[in-house]
Amino acid sequence: MSITIEKQRDLCIWTEAGVLNGKICDRGFRCEDCPLDTALRDSDTSCQEEDPLLELQDLDVSLDMDLPEEISDLLHPFSKLQICDELRYSRSHVWVRRLKNGKVKCGLDAFAAALLPVDAQLIVVANNTRVREGEHFGWVYGGSHTIPLSAPISGTVSCRNTGLLASIESTRTSPYQKGCVVTMEPDVGALADAQLVTPAAQARNIQQQVRELSQHIADAAALPDVGICLNDGGTQVKSLSNLFGEDAYWQLISRFVGG
Repeated sequence: MSITIEKQRDLCIWTEAGVLNGKICDRGFRCEDCPLDTALRDSDTSCQEEDPLLELQDLDVSLDMDLPEEISDLLHPFSKLQICDELRYSRSHVWVRRLKNGKVKCGLDAFAAALLPVDAQLIVVANNTRVREGEHFGWVYGGSHTIPLSAPISGTVSCRNTGLLASIESTRTSPYQKGCVVTMEPDVGALADAQLVTPAAQARNIQQQVRELSQHIADAAALPDVGICLNDGGTQVKSLSNLFGEDAYWQLISRFVGG
C-alpha cells in the first residue's frame, strides 16, 4: 500500500523560511497588505529613534582605592557614569521609559553599557513575542559566552533594535539616548506591578556595584600571577578581560547584569 503526502501550497512565506510553524496564507500572498508580514519585517522603527532631549545627571562615584595607574585607568569609564531622571530601572540594569502612545522603551543603563566588551553583540526575541517580567528577552554574545537579559516588565515586543547584533557602540556611548534595545506593549497593569526602582535608588545601586567592581579589580591586581602585566612576558593589561581572563570577566558581567 502506498501513501501519498500532498504538499501544502498555501504555506506562508515565513513558514517556508522557518520563522513560523504551520502558518497558512489567507491573503493570496499579498504580503504588502498583511499585518503579520509588517510586524515580522520590523517596520516599527521607534526603538531606533534617538531621544536627544533626555536630561542626564552625573553620578558621584568615588574611586579612592590605591591602585597602580595602569589598573586605575580600567576604572575610568565607571568614574563618569550618568543616570536619567525620566526613567525607571530594574535591578539587572535595564531602564524603562513610558511613551505617549502607552508603549515602553527598554535599554541597558550606563553601568551595564560600560561593563560590556566593545565587541559584544546583543540579540532580542522576535517581534510579537510576549515575555513576562523576569523572563529572558535578550542575550549578550561574545565569543563562546552568552548572558541572558531579564525583561523589566511583562508585555509584548513590538520593535527590536536589530542593529545591536552588528555593534553595541550606540549602547556603550549613549545608553539612554541611542541605546534602546526593544519597544514593548506592556500588559495591563504591568508598569504598576513591575519591580522597578527610582533613579535615586538605581544611582545608589550603581555606586555600590562600582565599589564592588573596584574591589574585584584591586584583588585581581594584587595576585602574583596577574599584576599590571599579562603572563606572556610583560604585555600591559589593557582591558578588564585582560586582567581577569575571559571566562572570569564574563562571569563578572553575568553577576552584575545577567538575568
